[in-house]
Amino acid sequence: MMNKLPYPVLTDVLEVISAANESMDGKLVRQKALSAFFHSISAEGGILFLPDGRGQLTSIILEQLEKAYCKYYKTYYHQFDPLQLTHGLDTKGGLAYLEKVISYDSFRPTEYYNDFLKPQKIHHKLIVNLVAEKKLYGRIVLTRPRKSRRFAEKEIRTAKAISPYLAHALAHNDLRKRITLSGNILAYIEKQSTGVILLDERLRIVYKNPRAEEICGKLKGSGSAENHTDVVFSQLLKDCQEIKSNQKSWPTGGMTIPRHSVVNGPNQSRFSLVSKVLDQESDFEDSQMFMVSIEERSPANIDPQYLMDTFHLSRREIDVVNLLFLGLKNAQIAGKLYVSEVTIKKHLQSIYEKIGVNNRTTLINRILTS
Repeated sequence: MMNKLPYPVLTDVLEVISAANESMDGKLVRQKALSAFFHSISAEGGILFLPDGRGQLTSIILEQLEKAYCKYYKTYYHQFDPLQLTHGLDTKGGLAYLEKVISYDSFRPTEYYNDFLKPQKIHHKLIVNLVAEKKLYGRIVLTRPRKSRRFAEKEIRTAKAISPYLAHALAHNDLRKRITLSGNILAYIEKQSTGVILLDERLRIVYKNPRAEEICGKLKGSGSAENHTDVVFSQLLKDCQEIKSNQKSWPTGGMTIPRHSVVNGPNQSRFSLVSKVLDQESDFEDSQMFMVSIEERSPANIDPQYLMDTFHLSRREIDVVNLLFLGLKNAQIAGKLYVSEVTIKKHLQSIYEKIGVNNRTTLINRILTS
Protein backbone atom coordinates (compact mmCIF):
# COMPACT_ATOMS: atom_id res chain seq x y z
CA MET A 1 0.00 0.00 0.00
CA MET A 2 2.79 2.43 0.94
CA ASN A 3 4.57 1.98 -2.40
CA LYS A 4 1.45 3.30 -4.18
CA LEU A 5 1.73 6.70 -2.47
CA PRO A 6 3.06 9.64 -4.52
CA TYR A 7 6.77 10.16 -3.91
CA PRO A 8 6.44 13.49 -1.99
CA VAL A 9 3.80 11.97 0.29
CA LEU A 10 5.86 8.83 0.80
CA THR A 11 8.89 10.96 1.72
CA ASP A 12 6.92 12.83 4.39
CA VAL A 13 5.56 9.59 5.88
CA LEU A 14 9.00 7.95 5.97
CA GLU A 15 10.41 11.04 7.69
CA VAL A 16 7.85 10.66 10.49
CA ILE A 17 8.61 6.93 10.85
CA SER A 18 12.34 7.68 10.95
CA ALA A 19 11.87 10.33 13.64
CA ALA A 20 9.73 7.94 15.70
CA ASN A 21 12.54 5.35 15.56
CA GLU A 22 15.43 7.73 16.29
CA SER A 23 14.14 10.56 18.50
CA MET A 24 12.85 10.48 22.07
CA ASP A 25 11.20 13.86 21.55
CA GLY A 26 7.53 12.92 21.22
CA LYS A 27 6.53 16.51 20.52
CA LEU A 28 8.86 16.58 17.51
CA VAL A 29 7.40 13.34 16.17
CA ARG A 30 3.82 14.57 16.56
CA GLN A 31 4.69 17.88 14.89
CA LYS A 32 6.16 15.96 11.95
CA ALA A 33 3.02 13.80 11.74
CA LEU A 34 0.84 16.91 11.53
CA SER A 35 3.17 18.46 8.93
CA ALA A 36 3.01 15.27 6.84
CA PHE A 37 -0.79 15.53 6.66
CA PHE A 38 -0.64 19.28 6.14
CA HIS A 39 1.63 19.02 3.08
CA SER A 40 0.19 15.79 1.65
CA ILE A 41 -3.36 17.19 1.53
CA SER A 42 -2.35 20.83 0.78
CA ALA A 43 -4.30 22.35 3.67
CA GLU A 44 -4.01 25.95 4.85
CA GLY A 45 -4.27 25.18 8.57
CA GLY A 46 -3.74 22.14 10.76
CA ILE A 47 -4.41 21.10 14.36
CA LEU A 48 -3.39 17.93 16.19
CA PHE A 49 -5.52 17.25 19.27
CA LEU A 50 -3.81 14.93 21.77
CA PRO A 51 -5.41 12.80 24.52
CA ASP A 52 -4.85 14.26 28.00
CA GLY A 53 -5.46 11.13 30.05
CA ARG A 54 -8.88 12.29 31.28
CA GLY A 55 -11.05 11.22 28.36
CA GLN A 56 -10.60 14.42 26.38
CA LEU A 57 -8.24 15.83 23.76
CA THR A 58 -7.11 19.17 25.15
CA SER A 59 -3.40 19.24 24.29
CA ILE A 60 -2.90 20.92 20.92
CA ILE A 61 -0.18 21.23 18.27
CA LEU A 62 -0.72 23.78 15.47
CA GLU A 63 0.28 24.35 11.87
CA GLN A 64 -0.36 27.81 10.37
CA LEU A 65 -2.98 28.73 12.99
CA GLU A 66 -2.81 31.19 15.89
CA LYS A 67 -2.34 29.92 19.44
CA ALA A 68 -4.70 32.52 20.87
CA TYR A 69 -7.65 31.16 18.91
CA CYS A 70 -6.97 27.63 20.14
CA LYS A 71 -7.04 28.92 23.69
CA TYR A 72 -10.44 30.50 22.98
CA TYR A 73 -11.60 27.17 21.57
CA LYS A 74 -10.59 25.19 24.67
CA THR A 75 -12.02 27.70 27.13
CA TYR A 76 -15.26 28.67 25.38
CA TYR A 77 -16.02 27.83 21.75
CA HIS A 78 -15.61 24.04 22.03
CA GLN A 79 -19.12 23.84 23.49
CA PHE A 80 -20.60 25.15 20.22
CA ASP A 81 -18.58 22.92 17.90
CA PRO A 82 -20.92 20.37 16.25
CA LEU A 83 -17.93 18.04 15.75
CA GLN A 84 -16.96 18.07 19.46
CA LEU A 85 -13.28 17.67 18.56
CA THR A 86 -11.94 17.65 22.12
CA HIS A 87 -14.40 15.05 23.40
CA GLY A 88 -14.72 11.31 22.93
CA LEU A 89 -11.72 9.04 22.42
CA ASP A 90 -13.22 7.31 19.41
CA THR A 91 -11.05 4.34 18.42
CA LYS A 92 -12.95 3.38 15.28
CA GLY A 93 -10.65 5.38 13.05
CA GLY A 94 -12.17 6.82 9.90
CA LEU A 95 -12.51 10.33 8.57
CA ALA A 96 -15.14 13.04 8.60
CA TYR A 97 -15.58 16.49 7.12
CA LEU A 98 -17.69 19.41 8.23
CA GLU A 99 -20.06 19.47 5.25
CA LYS A 100 -20.98 15.85 5.98
CA VAL A 101 -22.05 16.62 9.55
CA ILE A 102 -23.94 19.92 9.29
CA SER A 103 -25.90 22.13 6.94
CA TYR A 104 -23.96 25.30 6.16
CA ASP A 105 -27.18 27.26 5.63
CA SER A 106 -27.99 26.89 9.33
CA PHE A 107 -24.35 26.89 10.51
CA ARG A 108 -23.01 30.12 8.97
CA PRO A 109 -25.21 32.55 10.99
CA THR A 110 -23.94 31.09 14.30
CA GLU A 111 -21.63 32.81 16.78
CA TYR A 112 -19.17 29.91 16.53
CA TYR A 113 -18.80 30.35 12.77
CA ASN A 114 -18.69 34.16 12.64
CA ASP A 115 -16.67 34.92 15.78
CA PHE A 116 -14.34 31.93 15.81
CA LEU A 117 -14.00 30.12 12.47
CA LYS A 118 -14.41 33.02 10.07
CA PRO A 119 -11.61 35.25 11.55
CA GLN A 120 -9.23 32.30 11.15
CA LYS A 121 -10.43 31.70 7.58
CA ILE A 122 -11.69 28.24 8.48
CA HIS A 123 -14.58 26.99 6.38
CA HIS A 124 -13.77 23.45 5.25
CA LYS A 125 -12.56 20.84 7.77
CA LEU A 126 -11.19 17.34 7.33
CA ILE A 127 -10.90 15.27 10.53
CA VAL A 128 -8.67 12.21 10.83
CA ASN A 129 -8.39 9.94 13.89
CA LEU A 130 -4.93 8.42 14.40
CA VAL A 131 -5.69 4.97 15.79
CA ALA A 132 -3.20 2.17 16.42
CA GLU A 133 -4.03 -1.08 18.21
CA LYS A 134 -7.47 0.24 19.17
CA LYS A 135 -6.00 3.27 20.92
CA LEU A 136 -6.41 6.90 19.85
CA TYR A 137 -3.06 8.71 19.65
CA GLY A 138 -4.39 11.96 18.22
CA ARG A 139 -7.02 13.69 16.11
CA ILE A 140 -5.85 15.76 13.15
CA VAL A 141 -7.99 18.56 11.73
CA LEU A 142 -7.04 20.11 8.39
CA THR A 143 -8.69 23.39 7.40
CA ARG A 144 -9.30 25.54 4.32
CA PRO A 145 -10.96 28.95 3.86
CA ARG A 146 -14.29 29.44 2.14
CA LYS A 147 -12.69 30.64 -1.11
CA SER A 148 -10.86 27.31 -1.45
CA ARG A 149 -12.41 24.12 -2.70
CA ARG A 150 -13.63 21.46 -0.30
CA PHE A 151 -11.49 18.38 0.33
CA ALA A 152 -11.73 16.11 -2.71
CA GLU A 153 -12.25 12.34 -2.70
CA LYS A 154 -8.66 11.80 -3.86
CA GLU A 155 -7.36 13.78 -0.90
CA ILE A 156 -9.60 11.86 1.47
CA ARG A 157 -8.23 8.58 0.06
CA THR A 158 -4.68 9.86 0.63
CA ALA A 159 -5.53 10.72 4.25
CA LYS A 160 -6.99 7.25 4.76
CA ALA A 161 -3.87 5.66 3.26
CA ILE A 162 -1.28 7.48 5.39
CA SER A 163 -3.13 7.70 8.72
CA PRO A 164 -2.38 4.07 9.83
CA TYR A 165 1.37 4.53 9.23
CA LEU A 166 1.49 7.80 11.13
CA ALA A 167 -0.64 6.43 13.99
CA HIS A 168 1.69 3.44 14.40
CA ALA A 169 4.71 5.78 14.31
CA LEU A 170 3.25 7.73 17.25
CA ALA A 171 2.48 4.48 19.08
CA HIS A 172 6.01 3.19 18.49
CA ASN A 173 7.57 6.42 19.73
CA ASP A 174 5.36 6.35 22.82
CA LEU A 175 6.47 2.78 23.54
CA ARG A 176 10.15 3.69 23.15
CA LYS A 177 9.76 6.51 25.69
CA ARG A 178 8.09 4.17 28.18
CA ILE A 179 10.86 1.59 27.80
CA THR A 180 13.50 4.26 28.38
CA LEU A 181 11.56 5.47 31.41
CA SER A 182 11.55 1.91 32.73
CA GLY A 183 15.31 1.65 32.44
CA ASN A 184 16.18 5.05 33.88
CA ILE A 185 13.69 5.66 36.66
CA LEU A 186 11.70 2.65 37.77
CA ALA A 187 14.55 0.81 39.51
CA TYR A 188 14.87 3.75 41.91
CA ILE A 189 11.15 4.11 42.52
CA GLU A 190 10.64 0.37 43.18
CA LYS A 191 12.79 0.67 46.33
CA GLN A 192 10.83 3.55 47.85
CA SER A 193 8.89 2.71 51.04
CA THR A 194 6.23 5.31 50.23
CA GLY A 195 3.77 5.02 47.38
CA VAL A 196 4.95 6.66 44.16
CA ILE A 197 2.83 7.38 41.07
CA LEU A 198 4.33 8.63 37.79
CA LEU A 199 2.42 10.70 35.23
CA ASP A 200 3.57 11.71 31.77
CA GLU A 201 3.50 15.21 30.28
CA ARG A 202 -0.20 14.83 29.43
CA LEU A 203 -0.96 13.78 33.02
CA ARG A 204 -1.64 10.14 32.22
CA ILE A 205 -0.64 7.64 34.91
CA VAL A 206 2.18 5.52 33.47
CA TYR A 207 3.40 3.69 36.57
CA LYS A 208 2.63 2.92 40.23
CA ASN A 209 5.20 1.28 42.48
CA PRO A 210 4.15 -1.68 44.69
CA ARG A 211 3.38 0.53 47.69
CA ALA A 212 1.18 2.82 45.58
CA GLU A 213 -0.63 -0.25 44.17
CA GLU A 214 -1.18 -1.45 47.74
CA ILE A 215 -2.61 1.92 48.84
CA CYS A 216 -4.86 2.16 45.75
CA GLY A 217 -6.09 -1.38 46.40
CA LYS A 218 -6.92 -0.43 49.98
CA LEU A 219 -8.82 2.66 48.83
CA LYS A 220 -10.72 0.74 46.15
CA GLY A 221 -11.59 -2.21 48.37
CA SER A 222 -12.81 -0.24 51.35
CA GLY A 223 -16.46 -1.01 50.60
CA SER A 224 -17.37 2.64 51.18
CA ALA A 225 -20.07 4.31 49.13
CA GLU A 226 -17.53 6.99 48.18
CA ASN A 227 -14.89 6.01 45.63
CA HIS A 228 -11.76 7.13 47.46
CA THR A 229 -9.53 6.13 44.53
CA ASP A 230 -11.29 8.71 42.35
CA VAL A 231 -10.86 11.35 45.08
CA VAL A 232 -7.10 10.73 45.23
CA PHE A 233 -6.78 10.64 41.43
CA SER A 234 -8.74 13.88 41.00
CA GLN A 235 -6.61 15.66 43.61
CA LEU A 236 -3.25 14.57 42.19
CA LEU A 237 -4.36 15.58 38.69
CA LYS A 238 -5.40 18.97 40.02
CA ASP A 239 -2.06 19.43 41.80
CA CYS A 240 0.01 18.42 38.76
CA GLN A 241 -2.08 20.67 36.50
CA GLU A 242 -1.42 23.61 38.82
CA ILE A 243 2.31 22.86 38.69
CA LYS A 244 2.15 22.83 34.87
CA SER A 245 0.30 26.15 34.85
CA ASN A 246 2.71 27.74 37.31
CA GLN A 247 5.73 26.59 35.29
CA LYS A 248 4.86 29.07 32.56
CA SER A 249 5.48 31.97 34.93
CA TRP A 250 8.75 30.61 36.29
CA PRO A 251 12.10 31.68 34.79
CA THR A 252 13.95 29.17 32.62
CA GLY A 253 15.86 26.78 34.84
CA GLY A 254 13.93 27.91 37.93
CA MET A 255 12.79 25.39 40.50
CA THR A 256 9.10 24.53 40.65
CA ILE A 257 7.49 24.21 44.07
CA PRO A 258 5.90 20.83 44.98
CA ARG A 259 2.19 20.75 45.79
CA HIS A 260 1.06 19.27 49.12
CA SER A 261 -2.48 17.97 49.65
CA VAL A 262 -4.37 15.79 52.10
CA VAL A 263 -7.35 13.64 51.09
CA ASN A 264 -9.80 11.58 53.13
CA GLY A 265 -9.67 7.79 52.97
CA PRO A 266 -11.94 5.05 54.29
CA ASN A 267 -12.51 4.51 58.01
CA GLN A 268 -11.41 8.06 58.89
CA SER A 269 -7.94 7.53 57.41
CA ARG A 270 -6.10 10.35 55.64
CA PHE A 271 -3.50 10.35 52.90
CA SER A 272 -0.93 13.00 52.10
CA LEU A 273 0.03 13.70 48.46
CA VAL A 274 3.21 15.46 47.39
CA SER A 275 3.27 16.25 43.65
CA LYS A 276 6.31 17.57 41.81
CA VAL A 277 8.06 17.67 38.46
CA LEU A 278 10.50 14.80 38.14
CA ASP A 279 13.93 16.19 37.29
CA GLN A 280 15.31 14.69 34.11
CA GLU A 281 18.39 15.49 32.11
CA SER A 282 16.62 16.32 28.90
CA ASP A 283 16.65 19.03 26.30
CA PHE A 284 12.99 18.75 25.44
CA GLU A 285 9.88 19.54 27.45
CA ASP A 286 7.89 16.62 26.05
CA SER A 287 9.77 14.10 28.22
CA GLN A 288 8.68 15.88 31.40
CA MET A 289 7.30 13.56 34.04
CA PHE A 290 5.39 14.20 37.26
CA MET A 291 5.93 12.20 40.44
CA VAL A 292 3.32 11.98 43.19
CA SER A 293 4.21 10.48 46.57
CA ILE A 294 1.26 9.08 48.49
CA GLU A 295 1.47 8.16 52.17
CA GLU A 296 -1.09 7.28 54.80
CA ARG A 297 -1.06 9.73 57.69
CA SER A 298 -2.16 8.85 61.20
CA PRO A 299 -3.48 11.32 63.77
CA ALA A 300 -1.04 9.69 66.20
CA ASN A 301 1.76 11.42 64.30
CA ILE A 302 0.56 14.84 65.52
CA ASP A 303 2.85 16.08 68.26
CA PRO A 304 0.87 18.10 70.87
CA GLN A 305 4.00 20.00 71.89
CA TYR A 306 4.58 20.96 68.25
CA LEU A 307 1.04 22.35 68.00
CA MET A 308 1.58 24.34 71.18
CA ASP A 309 4.99 25.72 70.16
CA THR A 310 4.18 26.42 66.50
CA PHE A 311 0.55 27.55 66.59
CA HIS A 312 0.16 28.40 70.30
CA LEU A 313 -2.84 26.11 70.70
CA SER A 314 -4.21 25.40 74.17
CA ARG A 315 -4.56 21.87 75.55
CA ARG A 316 -8.31 21.91 74.91
CA GLU A 317 -7.80 23.18 71.34
CA ILE A 318 -5.35 20.33 70.73
CA ASP A 319 -8.01 17.88 71.95
CA VAL A 320 -10.42 19.38 69.41
CA VAL A 321 -7.82 19.10 66.61
CA ASN A 322 -7.16 15.41 67.41
CA LEU A 323 -10.88 14.60 67.25
CA LEU A 324 -11.19 16.67 64.08
CA PHE A 325 -8.50 14.48 62.50
CA LEU A 326 -10.67 11.45 63.24
CA GLY A 327 -13.36 12.97 61.02
CA LEU A 328 -15.80 13.76 63.82
CA LYS A 329 -18.43 16.45 63.40
CA ASN A 330 -18.91 19.32 65.87
CA ALA A 331 -21.71 17.56 67.77
CA GLN A 332 -19.63 14.36 68.07
CA ILE A 333 -16.58 16.32 69.31
CA ALA A 334 -18.78 18.08 71.85
CA GLY A 335 -20.05 14.70 73.10
CA LYS A 336 -16.52 13.33 73.44
CA LEU A 337 -15.34 16.37 75.42
CA TYR A 338 -18.57 16.79 77.43
CA VAL A 339 -19.12 20.39 76.32
CA SER A 340 -21.73 22.15 74.20
CA GLU A 341 -21.55 22.37 70.42
CA VAL A 342 -21.40 26.17 70.77
CA THR A 343 -18.20 25.79 72.79
CA ILE A 344 -16.67 23.60 70.08
CA LYS A 345 -17.51 26.22 67.46
CA LYS A 346 -15.74 28.85 69.59
CA HIS A 347 -12.68 26.58 69.94
CA LEU A 348 -12.62 26.02 66.17
CA GLN A 349 -12.83 29.74 65.47
CA SER A 350 -9.86 30.32 67.77
CA ILE A 351 -7.91 27.46 66.15
CA TYR A 352 -8.61 28.82 62.65
CA GLU A 353 -7.36 32.27 63.65
CA LYS A 354 -4.16 30.94 65.25
CA ILE A 355 -3.29 28.69 62.31
CA GLY A 356 -4.42 31.15 59.64
CA VAL A 357 -7.10 29.07 57.90
CA ASN A 358 -10.87 29.28 57.51
CA ASN A 359 -12.09 25.68 57.21
CA ARG A 360 -11.38 22.11 58.35
CA THR A 361 -9.77 20.93 55.13
CA THR A 362 -7.16 23.68 55.00
CA LEU A 363 -6.60 23.29 58.76
CA ILE A 364 -5.70 19.59 58.37
CA ASN A 365 -3.68 20.32 55.24
CA ARG A 366 -1.70 23.03 57.02
CA ILE A 367 -0.88 20.87 60.04
CA LEU A 368 0.14 17.80 58.04
CA THR A 369 2.29 19.70 55.57
CA SER A 370 3.88 22.19 57.95
